[in-house]
Amino acid sequence: MTAPTWQNLRTALFTRLDDQLSAVVWSPKAPQAAESENIGPFPYVVIVQATESPFNTDGTIGSNFVVQIDGFARVSDTVSLEAGISSLHSATRTAIERYPLTVTGAVWVDTVFENMSLGWSDDGKTRRFISQYRITLDASA
Repeated sequence: MTAPTWQNLRTALFTRLDDQLSAVVWSPKAPQAAESENIGPFPYVVIVQATESPFNTDGTIGSNFVVQIDGFARVSDTVSLEAGISSLHSATRTAIERYPLTVTGAVWVDTVFENMSLGWSDDGKTRRFISQYRITLDASA
């Protein structure tokens, strides 16, 4: 028995988000546009990183992952932008919170939404959310 790997979890998250969102999904980062004014590929989400801690008991070998998922939206007017980033965050949360992920080498236990913050990217035209989810996996089954 070995602890679940981040790569296997990232693959499961990518598959789920790619299936459920009407947005582009990247992992581990989105490509940099040659022209910063380029509207594409907005909206998009990025599975950025994870912090892993053990979830072990006498009979269990597993992991708790705190996973960061960022979302980006850009449109011409602020009202649409606020609605767009909120909608993207809601769709991301709905897609993975409490959803039983299929992770190679482990059994999904739970996905819990931890927190989210909204902000602007440095260009002043792109709205961004940063969210974190705690995902618990059991590799002893």
